[in-house]
Amino acid sequence: LRGRKKSARNWRPQIMLFTANPTNRIGLVRLASWFNQNRGLVTVCRLEVGDLTVKDFEIRRREREMDAELASERLTAFCEVVVVPKFEVGLIGVVQANGYAGFRSNCVMFGWPDNPEGLATLLRVMRTISQIQISTIFAHLAVDEGPQGKKQIDVWWRGKQHNGDLMLLLAHLLNLNPEWVQARTFVRSIVENENEREEMLAILRGLVADVRINAEPDVIVRSENESVNEVMRVASVGADLVFLGLQIPEPGFEKEYSERLFELAGTFPAVVFVRNAGVFAGELI
Repeated sequence: LRGRKKSARNWRPQIMLFTANPTNRIGLVRLASWFNQNRGLVTVCRLEVGDLTVKDFEIRRREREMDAELASERLTAFCEVVVVPKFEVGLIGVVQANGYAGFRSNCVMFGWPDNPEGLATLLRVMRTISQIQISTIFAHLAVDEGPQGKKQIDVWWRGKQHNGDLMLLLAHLLNLNPEWVQARTFVRSIVENENEREEMLAILRGLVADVRINAEPDVIVRSENESVNEVMRVASVGADLVFLGLQIPEPGFEKEYSERLFELAGTFPAVVFVRNAGVFAGELI
């Protein structure tokens, strides 16, 4: 986390949230707004696949309806309806073009798809937008209203994909909201033996001190007969929201990776998967 060029003192989340039906996914918009914490912009985008020359998609009417629905929930966001001829290529194009008055999105957020095939498509999108330093967030919420209790936030840290910076910052921003201000934040990791535990505990203590957030390190030694998923499930049984890092799968292995993520997502009532692709120092405000 040390020695990077850009300081998080100047970093703000500019979140572009894609959802097929914002009215039915208010929990996603609320979660993005919590991450935003009045420190950046949230854009809610409904992507329609079709041909504008042969069908009237009533774009402006739909945008007004989205605005009214979010206003009724006391949520503030820019609303867009965009028609593209093909989903994957169109989505990437919309992400690149997004921006208001010099403010460009630095995070793209998706709700959880219905099947691994849909997630595999989004993983391919993640690979592409990572090349232009745009981070990706996938949110798996058990209910559309989002997390109900606000008492515990768990961040699972492995230190391999540079996702810990962004996960910690999002947990910190979440904790600044009135609904989450009383929540305890844990930074957890799994090791194979007691010697590794002491080493990792020292790393996590240093990490928390570096980023200056109020979080409690927790290192768990996994026994031979326990799976990693089981260890995480037991440790985070009381968590209202869990953060996990994402890796970029090799081309052709998106479906395999998406199936693993589906299994992992079912472990928790609410989980946020994070891929940090931005230039970010990890030194919080």
